[in-house]
Formats: sequence, C-alpha cells, structure tokens
Amino acid sequence: MQPKKSRNAIITGSTQGIGLAIAREFLERGHNVFICGRDEINLNKVLKDLSALFGNERVCGSVCDVGSLASVEEMIKKSVDHFDNIDVLVNNAGIGFVTPFEEIAPDQWAEIINTNLTGVYNCCRATLPWLKENKISDIVNLGSRSGRYAYAGGTGYNTTKFGLQGFTEALFLDLNQYGVRVSLVAPGIVSTGFGGSEPQDWFLSPIDVAKVVADVIASDSRANVNWVEIRPSRPQ
Repeated sequence: MQPKKSRNAIITGSTQGIGLAIAREFLERGHNVFICGRDEINLNKVLKDLSALFGNERVCGSVCDVGSLASVEEMIKKSVDHFDNIDVLVNNAGIGFVTPFEEIAPDQWAEIINTNLTGVYNCCRATLPWLKENKISDIVNLGSRSGRYAYAGGTGYNTTKFGLQGFTEALFLDLNQYGVRVSLVAPGIVSTGFGGSEPQDWFLSPIDVAKVVADVIASDSRANVNWVEIRPSRPQ
C-alpha cells in the first residue's frame, strides 16, 4: 500500500537550512507543511514566502521551542486545528558546536541535550496520538554521520547524535505495531555553516538531504527505511 499522495507534515527547525529545504521539497511534491522555529520574525518571513508560492491552505506554522513540552503541545494543537490530522513528523530542529570537552559549560551541555534529544522526545510524544490514527505514518529524525563517527571537539554533538540513532531504532520497534514508521537520515557535512565551517563545493546541499527525506516517506507501507547515510562525494 502506498501512503497518501498528499500528506500533512510537521517539520521542526524549518525556517532555514535543511529544515526549510525539506519544507520546500514536500510542498513541491504536493504535501502540506507546518513549519516552526524559535525566531518569530524569521518564521513570519518564511511563512509569507512559502504561502505566496504554494497557498495559505497548504502552509502554516508557529513559534516553538522543541525543548519545552508545553511549547510543542501548543504547536501540535495549532497544526491539527489547521490540517485536521498529522501524517508525518520530521524532527530536524537541532543545535551544535565544536568545543573541547573541558571548555563545554554546563549550560551549553544542558541546551544541546535539551534541544537535540529531549526535543525529539517531546515532539514524538505530542504527535503520537495523531500518528497512530493513520494507516501509515512516518517519523523521520535528522541524524548525522556524527552519530557513528566521533571527532575531536564533538563530545556534545556526538553524544546527541549517537543517542538519536539508538532512540530511532528502539522507537521503530515500539511503534511498528501501530503502522508508524520511524527512520533516521544521517547526512555528512552540509553547507549550513555548522561549527563555523566555510562551505566547500563538495559539501552536501540542504536540497540533497531534503530529497532523501521526501523519498523515505514515499516508500511503500511494507518498507521501513531505518537508516540512510548520505556522504558527500568529493570532485574527482
């Protein structure tokens, strides 16, 4: 069985970078999207731009801090009020830094855990009742190759992405009985300026990641794409 051609998707951290590219790709493929971010000014600008291209009925959004369960629950309510139900959750919101362990302050540690791990838990918890109502639903978590390969200065980021991999694999085992598929898309370095990196021609584009995410949710119901790793291909 194929998923519905037009699906209602929540995409967190979708006012820039990979999240915004996923929102655009979903809209171009006929899906409806609910976007969110912490910056209200930027959110409103993106909503205006996307609505002008795809229509107000297909695009909605709100300010949300995924680290706050109350904020997430309010965001989910607004999404359901607009679209009636939820078919897809893309957990894209995240932060990162490259900092040696001894220089990581306790508040930095708390913030990256709260955003990258607790934020995913909050969103999955709040959307699950709606996802379980559908014959096929999808949760796609945006991981990283940093979830398999550690690097110096990555104690904070590596911890969250290693943890997200385990969370995703276990969540699939818990939710498969309800027809809720759970996937992890793990790109290598993307041209988003992460960690202060200067974009290079061989870096992945956010569009590359967006196309993979869109393909994952389009797979037949008999297939659960558990893990996709996207590696940049250096020019020969």
